[in-house]
Amino acid sequence: MKPVVLDTCVLIAGLIGQGASARLVDAFFADRLQLAYTATILAEYVDVMERPKFRIAASERLAVLMKLRASALEVEPVRLSAVGWPDPKDVPFVAAALAGEGKMIVTLNPRDFVPAGALGIGILSPAEALRLVR
Repeated sequence: MKPVVLDTCVLIAGLIGQGASARLVDAFFADRLQLAYTATILAEYVDVMERPKFRIAASERLAVLMKLRASALEVEPVRLSAVGWPDPKDVPFVAAALAGEGKMIVTLNPRDFVPAGALGIGILSPAEALRLVR
C-alpha cells in the first residue's frame, strides 16, 4: 500500500479507542501501513495529542512522534488555496495527499474532504483503509 495521509481524528481515535482506527494505528506501528505527513500535520498531531481531555500519556505521544520520524514519509505540501473548503484546517491534509504517491486520506469526516475528490484524492474510512493494509 502506498503512503496515506491520516486525518488527526483517526490518529486520536486510534490511540484512545478501539475499532478500525486503533487497528490502523497498530498497523502503522507494525510497519504494515505507511503514512505521509507534512510539518503542518505533525504540528497538529502534537497539538491535539497534548490536549488533556484525550489523556494520551507523554510516552505514547513520544512513541508516535518517533515512529513518524523513523518510518513515515515527510512530503513537501502542494500549494493549495483554502477558499471553498468546508473546513480550511483540512487543506494541509489534502496538500500532503497531493504531494504523496498514495493520493489517499483516511478520515472519520468524509464530508469535510468532498472537494478533494475532484483533485483525484481518495477519501477512505478507517475500515476501508484496513482492507488495503498488507
